[in-house]
Amino acid sequence: MMLGTLKRDPAWLAVGVMAIGLLGIFLVWPLIGMLGKSFINGDGAFGLGGYARFFSDASYRDVLINTLILGVAVTLTSMVLGGGMAVIVARCRFPLAGLVTALPLVTLVIPDVVVAAAWLLILGKQGLLNTLLAPLGIELPSLYSWWGLVFVMTLNNYVYAFVAVLVGLKSMDRNLEEAAQSLGRPIGRVLGGVTLPLLLPSIFAGALIVFTHVIGSFGVPAILGARTPVLAVKAYNEFVSEMGGNPQMQTTMASLLVFLGAGLLLIQKWVVERRQFQMESGRSPIAVAVSGWRAGLASAAVVCMVALSLLPAVVVVITAFTPSVGPVLRYGGFTLAHLQYALIRAPEPLYNSLFLASIATGAGVIFSVASAYLIVKRRSAFTHLLDVLVMLPLTIAGTVLGIALINTFNSGWLVLTGSWVIMALAYFLRRMPTSVRAAAGPLHNLKDAIEEASMSLGVSPLRSFTRVVLPVIVPSVIAAAVLMWVTTLSELSATVVLYFGGMNTMPIEIFQQIDSGRLALACAYSLVLLLTIFIPLALARWIFKLNVGTLE
Repeated sequence: MMLGTLKRDPAWLAVGVMAIGLLGIFLVWPLIGMLGKSFINGDGAFGLGGYARFFSDASYRDVLINTLILGVAVTLTSMVLGGGMAVIVARCRFPLAGLVTALPLVTLVIPDVVVAAAWLLILGKQGLLNTLLAPLGIELPSLYSWWGLVFVMTLNNYVYAFVAVLVGLKSMDRNLEEAAQSLGRPIGRVLGGVTLPLLLPSIFAGALIVFTHVIGSFGVPAILGARTPVLAVKAYNEFVSEMGGNPQMQTTMASLLVFLGAGLLLIQKWVVERRQFQMESGRSPIAVAVSGWRAGLASAAVVCMVALSLLPAVVVVITAFTPSVGPVLRYGGFTLAHLQYALIRAPEPLYNSLFLASIATGAGVIFSVASAYLIVKRRSAFTHLLDVLVMLPLTIAGTVLGIALINTFNSGWLVLTGSWVIMALAYFLRRMPTSVRAAAGPLHNLKDAIEEASMSLGVSPLRSFTRVVLPVIVPSVIAAAVLMWVTTLSELSATVVLYFGGMNTMPIEIFQQIDSGRLALACAYSLVLLLTIFIPLALARWIFKLNVGTLE
């Protein structure tokens, strides 16, 4: 459908223009402005001074190297762990395999800052495990190290690899493997010569998602990576120290993160397009029942991963009710003082988080439904541009987006810095791509003839949309809204750049309490945050029968 069709529907053309205009002003313009400032030297002249300083200064180079090493290491461990579990679950039937459907929900919804705080309580110098091992004269290596970063971030990100590989395995046509085996190929050569090439697009997609999440992550590196500075944290520190001076270095580092994400996306796209295969759908490989020690081993692996994913939440709940004297926790006791402080004496972070999440979710749902309809049902070069712009935030780290918004809207004709509007805007931009994709899914399956029949009876295009199309996609829209709500509540990386006095959110409050050594109070705020996240999920499952965030 070409642009001419949109011209015959002035209402939808206006919606498309507004959507692209909104993204152009609040996403593309700030990014271009930030990239441009990275080429402005201290004397105001155009040049590469910022990049020259970055690559000539050993401290800056080390930050880039640390970021790349951490990204590669976590991507490899996540692909091995998540990909291996996906193969086991997709190809084998064994007891407790159904527990794996809880992994995406648990891992993706628990905020990074909560996970980091929990693992500090478990594996920190004064943590539970070190306390138990102390009488034996055993002390675990410091969590503030490479192994701590890789361990915690792998548990935070392996689920992306798991989901990507599992979807690839389930969409594979088993005829191809059966044909190779019928020709006498051993199973090893079938897996290497048939299965692996078919699975490569899914593997690359999962690896790209993990890598971009890791290099853009702020919460875990900020808490555990004091000895291992990375780009996202260093850019934030540079931003804080240069608020009144030359902003070139913070924009240089933020731009490097953008270049890394965009470059990897192009590489992945090039690799996948060179290795495309067409398969018949509906005949995915049959899972083979396993028994004996193999079934026990597979069940143990699933239980172990679910337990490790749930452990941070369990530790947070216990510690929230544990008495403390300063940083010293007295496990075995019970108190409501920490929750009383979080809910009664200092509830502002909760109110701020709920307010901002509501605004961002409401705006995100309206924008996502309209954009998804234009992208799927009004296809043209115009809507293809909208599709590209909608997906752009997926490659941008939260700290980078925050810095870009601050630099653009700190002065000039539109000043948003120092207001809740810029925080809600950042949340909207960060979470909107997921909502658009969720709304677009059912639209692909809706036949155009149904809507066309409505319009042929004289009903206007917009009214046909509200009467015919919208009721079909309501379940997906509700699921997208719930997911946007809960992930917005846990947003830290953009918030840490944009928040101001009086607008602390729950993740910011948790981060500050951890930084001050008040882990019990941090866990009390974490427990409140988890309740505000999981209660809407439970209601969505009960009222709307939605499996938000699961594989079902």
